[in-house]
Amino acid sequence: MNTTSPSRAARWLEKLYRAFGYLAALSIFVMLVVIVIQVVLRWSGMTFPGATNYAGYLMGTSTFLALAYTFHEGGHIRVGLLVERLGRFRPIGELWCLLVASAIAGFITWHAFDAAYWSYQFGDVSSGQDAMPLWLPQSLLAIGSSAFTLSILDHFTRTLATLIRSAKANNHGPHPVRSH
Repeated sequence: MNTTSPSRAARWLEKLYRAFGYLAALSIFVMLVVIVIQVVLRWSGMTFPGATNYAGYLMGTSTFLALAYTFHEGGHIRVGLLVERLGRFRPIGELWCLLVASAIAGFITWHAFDAAYWSYQFGDVSSGQDAMPLWLPQSLLAIGSSAFTLSILDHFTRTLATLIRSAKANNHGPHPVRSH
């Protein structure tokens, strides 16, 4: 088996991250359309009830949907000052950072789904003129944060697999043959 080609799961995850990136871009585009419609309607003396709220929902949606793609592509700002100084222990530091990041992202994901669930159960709606059921935009945030958590865990397992392969290569290399 060729170890340099990505596995089927890795290719699927990369397509998933890219799809979330496209959905984030689509959210930004729809937000632009909403804002332009709002401006045009104001010029004509009409209103677009809830346009500001919709733009806010789309901004949050685009942010959360873009997290996984941006992380996978290395677009997030990382503070590597400490990790870079770990020398040969850098992979262990990377694993620790990814584990902590996945715990934080998992915490956010859990609470995002919890908020959407309870908003649905209680029938919460926005306080604006649109009276949008809040579980709708909250669900999109939860889906985006779950993809981000998955992306961090994906990178954790890839880093761990690389570390294990490296350790096996160092420990199971060619040994001299001993004569008895």
